[in-house]
This record gives sequence, structure tokens and C-alpha cells, in this order.
Amino acid sequence: MEPINRNLQIVVKVSKFSNLRCRYCYEYPHLANHAAMSREQVTAMYRNLHDYLLVADERDGARTRLEFVWHGGEPLLQPVQFYRQTLADQREIFGERIAISNSVQTNLMILDEERRALLRDGFDSVGVSLDVAGGLRVNRAGRDSQTRVAANLDELTASGVRVGCISVLTAQNIDAVDEVFRFFEARNLNFRVLPLFDTGAPGQTTPFEVTRERELSALARLVDLWLAGDTLQRPPAPLDGYVQIAARYLAGTDGPEYHDRREWLPLLLVDIDGSGYTYGEPYGDPHWSVGNICTEPFAELLASPVFERCAVAAERRVAGNCLSCPFFDACGGSLVAETESRERDQDGHGTLLCTARPVIAYIAEQLHGRVPDTVAHWRQRHALA
Repeated sequence: MEPINRNLQIVVKVSKFSNLRCRYCYEYPHLANHAAMSREQVTAMYRNLHDYLLVADERDGARTRLEFVWHGGEPLLQPVQFYRQTLADQREIFGERIAISNSVQTNLMILDEERRALLRDGFDSVGVSLDVAGGLRVNRAGRDSQTRVAANLDELTASGVRVGCISVLTAQNIDAVDEVFRFFEARNLNFRVLPLFDTGAPGQTTPFEVTRERELSALARLVDLWLAGDTLQRPPAPLDGYVQIAARYLAGTDGPEYHDRREWLPLLLVDIDGSGYTYGEPYGDPHWSVGNICTEPFAELLASPVFERCAVAAERRVAGNCLSCPFFDACGGSLVAETESRERDQDGHGTLLCTARPVIAYIAEQLHGRVPDTVAHWRQRHALA
């Protein structure tokens, strides 16, 4: 059987319902909605993907790994039996020819024995949303969830489940990045920092916003903490990708060329009604939906006029913002092409302000002159592992 040489990630919004009311959540207006995807919808999605991948892999001489990310709301509020049944449906529909992986993004407020077994045996990895500081991840009564989730996280990792975490950077915790880093470093857990973005709801995120300067300062501090440490093998995402770009830039080697999503679409967001959205375009806006993955053949979604409009919009972002960047050859432009519209900042003249660019420059400055020592250190550490 051919080796796996490309991925297709499907982020499934199985339900918007949640037991938390995180004050910056872009799904905030829908968090009390109990509507959820049905087994029939999900199996229809599987069959459409199966039929498409069999043809696409044969056509391209490739083998695709299909990655499902179960998202919400809070996906673990769905019955455990739903997931056990849908994982069985996956095995029946995809068989051995198409490689499958499953992960879930959870607030981990609930960790009973049934869900612990599901996370251990049913999923390849678990993402936990946990800010560590700030007090914005609250339940319906307004109480902070930090203590409970941290205890559940420790219990979950002790059981051997593969876990990664996400922390949102807001005005409430932007000055506590040392505390955030030390929390995950002490547990040797990889994590991602996600700077606060505008949800689009007037006034919802205004009290928690941070300036661009404070955001860049916090990201630079996380770089310093990682370089000074010896526990986490890679820095928090997205800084891990920025380090790779900086290293390629210093070495004078090119990174991946800009990827035309017409040739291969690596990611699709699926709302609870089955409507699909490419990454980088307005999720939830029906005018930007490429079609319904539960009712339409996947190839038709990729041939739709909206899909073409999405591809053109991504190319225009790269052409208008990346070509003059000194890191473009080492980067390829995906950082701008695939940045969600709600996360974009502009300079007032139509040019996107790529947060990655100044951070990559800072990383390159820190690595300059110490790369040989760093590489030798990593090689020695891996030789001893």
C-alpha cells in the first residue's frame, strides 16, 4: 500500500451547545442551542468523502489521510454512544484503503469514566481549551472553570491520553504569559496560543482586546521562555511554524511554495447543517459556503463558483501582502492566505498586518549565531532519548 503523502482535515461542528459561556467565543450566540448533527448526516458526509478520495487518490497516484476534528460548542456533551457509533461507521465505510484519524477539541469540564474511556480508546488526540489565567472561561453561573479543568487535564494525561492545549490571549492574561508557559511546561504539554480576534458581534470582545504591540511583545516573550527552557521540544503554536520559517530563512533554503487549493484542499470547516467553508473565508456566512457536504458530492463542492471565489480571494491576499516580505520564500504565504477574516488586521490602506512577520524577524534575530549550537544540542538530546 502506498505511503500517506497528503492530508485532508475536516473540522466538524457537531453541535454549538456548550456548558461554558466563554466571553470571547465566536459561537457565543449559539451556545444554548441543543441542535446537533445526526448520525444520518455524518454517515452521508463519510460516503461523499469516501467516493471522492477513492477517485482523487487513484487520479493523483497519492494516498490521503483523512483527519476528523470534532468541534463545538462542547462536543463531549453529545452522547458517548454517538461517537462510538460514528467511529464504527467510519470503519465500515472507509475500510483499510483510506487512513483515518480522529481528534476532539473540548473544554474538559466533564470527565466521567465513560468519557475518559472514549477519549483514551476512541480518539487519536485530544485538544483542551484552557487559558490558565484571565477568568473568561466561565460556566453559565459566571464561575471560572480553570480549577476544575486543570484537575481533569492532569487526570487525563495521567491515563496516557495524547493531549494538546489552546490558550486564548486577551487583555486579562496577556501580561501573564510566563504563568501560562510554566503551567504547560511543568506538564510537558504542547500548546497553542490564540490571540483574541473580533467575533463580529458588536461590543462582545471590546473589553478584552489587546493592542498589536502588546500581542507581539507577548509572543516574543514566549519565544524567549522556550529558548531558555529545555522541557518543551517545540515552542507553542503558531510559534513552532515561525521557528521553522526563521530557520529556513537563515539557512537560505526555500519553504513550501504557495499551495493552490484548486490542486488540493487541505481543510474544510463543516457547520452543523453540513455547509462547508474553506479556511480563511467567513465561516458561517452562507454566501461563502462552498456547498453541503452531507447532501452534495464532494467533487461538486470543489467545482462550485463559491469555491473558485475562495481560491481567488486567497491568492489575492498573498499577491497583495506577501510578495515583498523578506520571509516569503521561506514561508510560502499560507500565513496570510489561510488567516480567518475575523483575525485579520489592516493598516487602513488595504494591506494586511501579518502578525507573523515581526515575530519571525525576532526569532531569526535570536537564532542568528546560535543555530549550530542549537542543532548540536537537539541532536545530542535525541541521541540520548
